[in-house]
Amino acid sequence: MKQSTLPFRRRILALLAVVLAFVMLAPASPGAANPTDEKETVDERVDELQREHEGLSEELARVVAEMEDAESQMPDAEDAVDAATDELDEAKRKDEELGARLTSAENAEKELREEIDSGTDRIEESEKAVVGVARKAYQNSGVTSDVAMLLQMTESDNGLDGLTRVDSAVRGQQRTITRLGERRSANINNQDRLDAVSEEISDLKDEAAEVVLEKEAAEKAASDAKDALDTLVSQKDSAAKTIEENQVETAEELERQKEEQERLADEIREWQEDNGDGNRSLPGEGFLKNPAPEYPITSPFGWRVHPIAGVRRLHSGTDFGTPCGVDVYAAADGVVVSSGSAGGYGNRVVISHGKSNGSSIATTYNHNTRNLVTAGQSVSEGDAVAKAGTTGSSTGCHLHFEVMQDGEYVDPMDWIS
Repeated sequence: MKQSTLPFRRRILALLAVVLAFVMLAPASPGAANPTDEKETVDERVDELQREHEGLSEELARVVAEMEDAESQMPDAEDAVDAATDELDEAKRKDEELGARLTSAENAEKELREEIDSGTDRIEESEKAVVGVARKAYQNSGVTSDVAMLLQMTESDNGLDGLTRVDSAVRGQQRTITRLGERRSANINNQDRLDAVSEEISDLKDEAAEVVLEKEAAEKAASDAKDALDTLVSQKDSAAKTIEENQVETAEELERQKEEQERLADEIREWQEDNGDGNRSLPGEGFLKNPAPEYPITSPFGWRVHPIAGVRRLHSGTDFGTPCGVDVYAAADGVVVSSGSAGGYGNRVVISHGKSNGSSIATTYNHNTRNLVTAGQSVSEGDAVAKAGTTGSSTGCHLHFEVMQDGEYVDPMDWIS
């Protein structure tokens, strides 16, 4: 009987292990310290968000990362709650079932004890009757006084009636002895049944004690799983509220940046038109050289949805993971259109390279610590034009490199050989 609870106990222990691991991974609160592995995941996502969205503060990037982390954990948390609830329901069912079986066995035990006590009383009465008959028979040399009297009656005129009474007395004594044997057999049988029921009750109590522990474990697992889920929901809701509070301001800032992009693009177009750009062309096959050849791309060109404002925004260039202070090189021969501070772009250098396949080409180098060239200066491919930095709307050292074709932002990697 005890073996039947082992699989269920194993499920409870396994569920507790899963819930415990999940609770340990789940953050205690949006601002609380996280386990190392989860913190590393969030930190990596913060860095990624800041690379994808220039100017996104670390604080808001972390809010987004923590909300995403909470959302990613919620399905597992919900499954853990469902599993824990199912195990708790099963533990309660087993507890109720064992309680009913134990009550039934205890009632059966009580009835058997009462039946044995009653049978014992009847056996004692029968034994007294038999002992009395035996004693009288012994005292009268094997014939009881009743039988002797009845024998005397047979010698009378009414002898037939006397014989009938003798026969009746003997039969009555025989029935008493027979009932005594039956009652003893019944009591022995009841005692065997009582022993079996008592053993069953002992086993049921042991099993019930185990199930109580399992139910308590299941209750704790269900409570822990629910707490973990509630924590994630609270974290997600708090992050969503912070994002909502910053949406308008962020959207306005993005709009200002977009206007700045368009203004700078217009300036480049006008400069190229006013300065006879058509008289020059890109050397070689019309490709550009990598301005930061030793460093990896950290964020590519393209459209993406801003995590705070929720609007599509063009990442107008390619970011290279350059440390602050390293040289940034001209991608081709050309003339410096402008060199100076440009709002969110920080320290910015713009170079016009002339025509390529009929299109005017210009490149920009942004967020520099320091510009090394001035407007109107001619540069050659590979010349150092700036020191990489993190000025303007930037969250870390890098080069934001742009290519403009006829005044429109295009993917720089399509032009780099």
